[in-house]
Amino acid sequence: MKKILIASLCCMFLLIACDGKNGSGDNDGVLAADSIDMNFDDMSAFSLINYGLNMQIMLPKVQSSTGASIEPEVKHDEGDYLWYLSIGPRFTLIIEDFGREKNKLADERKRLNELDDIFNVEFLQDDDKVLMYKRTLHEGSGGKPSYHCYGTTEVDGYTYIFKTDQDGTFKPIVEDMVKTIRSAEPINIDA
Repeated sequence: MKKILIASLCCMFLLIACDGKNGSGDNDGVLAADSIDMNFDDMSAFSLINYGLNMQIMLPKVQSSTGASIEPEVKHDEGDYLWYLSIGPRFTLIIEDFGREKNKLADERKRLNELDDIFNVEFLQDDDKVLMYKRTLHEGSGGKPSYHCYGTTEVDGYTYIFKTDQDGTFKPIVEDMVKTIRSAEPINIDA
């Protein structure tokens, strides 16, 4: 019995010490594109066609504290290039129409790197479609870390940017936002 108890404790210690990390150091702390589970089982399709965008996205299913479903809300002024997509008080994605401009992700990456005298920016995910990052003030400046994302998608030859607001939000919410960005696809209205 003593041997089983000691073996169990050793196994638990090893599992805790490993913490599921491979320790290879090959990615410098930046997650690969597939590091966030892209399983859309806990999400539902949402069409933006009624808001002037020929696009469908997957959104997380969100419930209020009473268990009632919270419906997505889109705010958009006719003729404007901005859409504000919200689900409850914490999930707000801004969608911006950049027309035929390209390389917006590279521009954002450069802008973030230029903020290094104010913020520490740690890229948690960085690929050709999405940036997910943690932003903190330099040590001793106070403040709490915030999480942000910035992604692009192209629909009908036009570039659309999806981004968090300036304040950012919590990491699990931003992970859902990254899934939403990756799910964006045009709607085939000819069918």
